Amino acid sequence: MEDSSEGSNTSGEKEVLYWVAPMDANYRRDKPGKSPMGMDLVPFYKDDGGEDGVVKISPIVQNNLGVRIASVKKGQLDREISTVGYINFDEEKLYHLHTRVEGWVEKLVVKATGDVVKKGQKLFELYSPTLVNAQEEYVSALKSQNRILISASKDRLISLGITSGQIKQLSKTRKIQQRISYFSKQDGFIQ
Repeated sequence: MEDSSEGSNTSGEKEVLYWVAPMDANYRRDKPGKSPMGMDLVPFYKDDGGEDGVVKISPIVQNNLGVRIASVKKGQLDREISTVGYINFDEEKLYHLHTRVEGWVEKLVVKATGDVVKKGQKLFELYSPTLVNAQEEYVSALKSQNRILISASKDRLISLGITSGQIKQLSKTRKIQQRISYFSKQDGFIQ
């Protein structure tokens, strides 16, 4: 009996044409050995490439790659796919809320990362001496009925981040708010 690596075989076993690397079909040798990746070379038999539409994978390669084989049968196709992925948020929909003044958050309504908020929901109340002074200037300008002072003090309130609704309320009541409320501009969650 001849060694199967030599080519012909008298015991009825398949004839080995050459040995190939399991991960690189272009790496071929005349006898068994190791591939450049350290894997055992697998035999390529004389009748391995015969029939059209037939895929043949040696048992060694199947084992190395973890290939499982099953018979084809008619039935429901499983649509579930298990995979690894990353979930991220749309950065174009991020909204950062920054106060434009120094101050102290005296009442925090939304307290934790991940809390869900709705558009218009109060987030916190801020005390700021700068905002108190700006409101006092606006109320004084309203009392003096000086249009230039009213416009300038209103512009200052806007530049400090006071909303038009809060300015209208101040114009109506002329009552200075010690704490200014800040509200969510959109639905979302705290990051």
